Amino acid sequence: MKQPKADVIFREVQDLRNNFFLVSVLYPALLLWYIEIHSLIFGRPAGINNIPETYLFALWIVFGLFFPFMLYCTKHITEVRSDGIYVRLVPLNLSSKKIPLHVVEDCKIKVYDPLTGKESDVSQFSKKVSPVVILKLISGEKMLLSSRKPEELCSAIKQATAEY
Repeated sequence: MKQPKADVIFREVQDLRNNFFLVSVLYPALLLWYIEIHSLIFGRPAGINNIPETYLFALWIVFGLFFPFMLYCTKHITEVRSDGIYVRLVPLNLSSKKIPLHVVEDCKIKVYDPLTGKESDVSQFSKKVSPVVILKLISGEKMLLSSRKPEELCSAIKQATAEY
């Protein structure tokens, strides 16, 4: 017996393409593309000696094709439904991680600096860090939810917990 799908109150899809990931994935990809093209034209890899062609081909497949494709396709999906909060990293997670509404005690918007681990109010907002939604669970743990629209996400969570 299948459960009926709960009503979606809020849904946000974020692409994870920022400059740091772009440079860290595309630099090795471009380097391996250059090596593969050079080996096809001149018959030997550029600047690399004693490495079999099959290893270079495998590196090109992994770092030249697979990682850039994964970077392009990866999305972070956050949904607030009438029965819980669902978080999913597509295509790495096959199903969503559900946070039941009955375990959410409080929901606040704060500014969180990942380098120092400090939280501060949104009024002390600096351009280095962006506001996040902090969920306080009944177990005492805190959970951070990143969002480009933290006000809408927090109000949707509060609305869903009030209706629950």
